[in-house]
Amino acid sequence: MTKGPASSSPAQADGVTNGPANKVPAEAGGATEGAATADGPVSRGADAATEDGSVSGGAAGDPAVDAWRGLLVAHSRLVPAVEADLRAAGQVPLSWYDVLLELNAAPDRRLRMSELGQRTVLSRTRVSRVVDELAAAGLAERQPDQADGRSSFAALTPAGREALRRAWPVYRHAIHRQLTARLTPQQCRDLATLLGQLITADDLDPPVTIGG
Repeated sequence: MTKGPASSSPAQADGVTNGPANKVPAEAGGATEGAATADGPVSRGADAATEDGSVSGGAAGDPAVDAWRGLLVAHSRLVPAVEADLRAAGQVPLSWYDVLLELNAAPDRRLRMSELGQRTVLSRTRVSRVVDELAAAGLAERQPDQADGRSSFAALTPAGREALRRAWPVYRHAIHRQLTARLTPQQCRDLATLLGQLITADDLDPPVTIGG
């Protein structure tokens, strides 16, 4: 749910930082994309097949499954709450914020669409739609790639940078309101460390196909 420290700071002069607590994967309106719900079979382990081929009714006592379900439930509850705070304050939705943040951190404040898809927490198809939405709102624009006619750039506009600057204090307050009500500062640091270990791209295993 967080963005690792390798990301550039998007607008430090404006008080916008890209630290570990300021990126949350989300879709506009608080709906997550491509994630299992908290009540789904992946999160609960219900009716999961055991090694001997039998079917178990749950995964109680399995720390990995418990941690996985905890991540899904926390994401499904916290992201809509933060999204609601942004919406109530009249700020850009999280999906827009994510794209604006990456564009602001990029050289010349623009990225090829393929690069933008790799850096954000959205799917590449969703990124393309968000850029179109941002362009319609005057917060970003598409620019042709002179070196590759098949590609294009997404570029941040001054209005987009201003929208990012305005949204950051509201976003930061919402994050603090949701997390510090439940966790101590040390627990937040520990959680950031653990999640940072999970989201290291080089360590992620490829998907496994079950059942041949």
